[in-house]
Amino acid sequence: MSTRWLNWLLLAAGLLGPAASAALAQGTIITTVLPSPLGIWSPLNTLLWPIDLNGDGLEDFTFAADYSGVGLRTERANRVVVRLSPPPNIGGRVAKLDDGFEVGSSLDPQLAWLSSDPVGGYVSPGEWAFASIAIAVSTGESSDWPSIPGARGFIGIQFELADGFHFGYLDVHMVAEGGGVLFGWAYNTIPNAPIIASPVPEPSTWALVVGGGVVVVWFRRKRNERRG
Repeated sequence: MSTRWLNWLLLAAGLLGPAASAALAQGTIITTVLPSPLGIWSPLNTLLWPIDLNGDGLEDFTFAADYSGVGLRTERANRVVVRLSPPPNIGGRVAKLDDGFEVGSSLDPQLAWLSSDPVGGYVSPGEWAFASIAIAVSTGESSDWPSIPGARGFIGIQFELADGFHFGYLDVHMVAEGGGVLFGWAYNTIPNAPIIASPVPEPSTWALVVGGGVVVVWFRRKRNERRG
């Protein structure tokens, strides 16, 4: 399957292009559902997907993908839940959280809130600082997410608004080989109040079926090319 043909299929499935959002208020929880899942992958050069969680015109997090994997940048003082690497390493890869996980200040000792710039703790505009979600290399993959067909899970996030920091999560389906889709996100409107991770309402069935199938085919092709 050529890259041009794959791009056409992804466009038809709603996995390429801008991702308009619709926010739904649920008590103190704001849930944003993308009308079509946003594909996050690249067969070669680095591509970026900025995410504005509350529609104020500021990028809060930015996904990046290239042939070697997928990462997440925490803009400004925002943070993400990572699974800590053993010392003397600094930081860790983005953690896969399960349905029902309480995203808040209290975390398992193996997890931590970190900036994607773990040394400076703050990401300036355009800074090349990404926390790894998945790394695909010739010797294998490194990720909290499983290999093909991957799995649906949640990325814990903390971002700053005028009234303080808010906890939330990104609802994604990721593959250890490097890539996936974003379904939407949610956050608590009360500063420093926890939120329970759960799937956002389902986008259209045809987009999930067609888009998911295309992404899996592409992952398999990429893995075979590396091993061939």
